[in-house]
Amino acid sequence: MTTRVEIINDFLAINVKPGATIQDVVEASGSALPFGCRDGQCGTCVVEIVQGMEFLSPKNEKEFKVLKEVCAGTCSENSRLACQMKIDKPNGVVRIKY
Repeated sequence: MTTRVEIINDFLAINVKPGATIQDVVEASGSALPFGCRDGQCGTCVVEIVQGMEFLSPKNEKEFKVLKEVCAGTCSENSRLACQMKIDKPNGVVRIKY
């Protein structure tokens, strides 16, 4: 059982098992989505979840803190750090835009 992850900017789609990180998905797919620290501290990998938030792990404390600092009110409820998200549930579609 997998969830389909679509990276809109790169016209990519990958079927992913729950537990995989979005960072792993992006790196395996050849996407151009940028990463900086890869630890949720720099905010380089801010993305917008266009569809499928319910198939992702919830935001953690680090993510809330960095999004607040990096976005300064410009992020939406659907903004996430790609390095902090994991596929949480199967049988869905997650669409990501960076």
